Amino acid sequence: MIGYFKISAIGTAHLENPDGVCQDYSDVLKLDNGYTIAVIADGLGSASKSDIGAKVAVNSFLAYINLHIKTKKSDKFYIDLISQAYQEAYNNVMNTAEDMKIDFSEYNTTLTAAIYNGKNLYYGQCGDGGIIVLTPSGNYDCATEVKKGEAFNETYPLLGGPDNWFFGKYPDEVCALTLMTDGIFDIVCHPLLANEAQKINIPFIRRFMDRNILRANNKTDFENLQKSISKFVSGNGLPNVTDDKTIVGLINTDILADLKDEEYYKEPDWDKLNENMKRKLREGRRPTPIDIKKPTNIIKVTPTGESVVINDESRKLKKRLQNSYRINRQLRKIVLIQLIVILVLIIICSICIVFLNKGNVQDTSKKSMESSSISKDSAYNGKHTQESAIADDDTSDHADDSTQSDSMASNSENDKAKDKAIKDALPRMKQALQEVGTSTHFTYINSEAVDEHYSNITGGSSSGFE
Repeated sequence: MIGYFKISAIGTAHLENPDGVCQDYSDVLKLDNGYTIAVIADGLGSASKSDIGAKVAVNSFLAYINLHIKTKKSDKFYIDLISQAYQEAYNNVMNTAEDMKIDFSEYNTTLTAAIYNGKNLYYGQCGDGGIIVLTPSGNYDCATEVKKGEAFNETYPLLGGPDNWFFGKYPDEVCALTLMTDGIFDIVCHPLLANEAQKINIPFIRRFMDRNILRANNKTDFENLQKSISKFVSGNGLPNVTDDKTIVGLINTDILADLKDEEYYKEPDWDKLNENMKRKLREGRRPTPIDIKKPTNIIKVTPTGESVVINDESRKLKKRLQNSYRINRQLRKIVLIQLIVILVLIIICSICIVFLNKGNVQDTSKKSMESSSISKDSAYNGKHTQESAIADDDTSDHADDSTQSDSMASNSENDKAKDKAIKDALPRMKQALQEVGTSTHFTYINSEAVDEHYSNITGGSSSGFE
């Protein structure tokens, strides 16, 4: 027989909120074919609808497995079946967000699932929860690998997609298993135990799994177990856990795990573990010596630990080189950003200069057009003035011609009077010359001159000198 218990309790951090709800959800489905399916989900605290997302994911997974599971199949069949059920849960959560017209990230959740037949365990995992198993030989082991982000509270949820989902089969037989969200899982796989040989807080988880100390043999026992564990988880059993708490257990009542030595179940020395952690933190903050060949007095050198000192110095040197590389990389990023800013400023200045030059060219063109218009007006006015001047000149020329005609008429009358006077005076001049007794040559010359002058005046021969 496979018995089970399942508890999901709200954390004290959510109780302080008037609208606080438990964002964890879990359920178990027992099938008639001998398989039991257990699923837990932890809605992300930063997602406002993650409690709904967790419930949709769990119910979708169980419904799909119940519809498609078969018995006596290969390991690959069950692993593929879990993968398909994860895809179904993913699709239904996304559809819920779409129907509600709310961003899907508000429904994000982790999801851890198990298919168990009393012997074999097939599992699926995404997020920071996990599965602890107890083998028939009495060994406790973590079946899943927790994948957290860089930050202490960062994880990889269901809606992160298939790249964040992991599936498998635990290699050994299993007589009991527990699924836990991080509120309890971080107690079982405590960070202080990460570097220890035994990484599981066995005394704590044993009380939920080992039938050697746990009364879990029949249905009534499991009903009582459900009540006692629920009281422990919901009450003051975990005073330092403020997050929601979920734990689901599946126990095969037909197998009793072997007992180990008492040392195996011994409580971890938490004080020593805390002191070791503080010491490592102090060493991590200690300045690195300038001369790495000379260890500081804090490191104790022993014959068997000499290599440890050398390794420690090498580690410090490597860390210092890594820090230098990180600083150089940051400086390169800063320089690159500055160059980009300078380039952007240069581009902006160039654009401004181009627009300013374009404005000046437009102003110059406008002024040139105005000047051309003025020149055309001036040319038109000049032409008009020139035409007026020509007209005035023509008028003046007509006036001069009229005056000249009048003057010529007057001169003609005077010439006629002079000719008449000369004609009247010529006989008397000849007579006077003869009387004076001028020589013939002189008379001839002067007569010729007089005759020429007369000819010029009268336009004919000087018949008067015959």
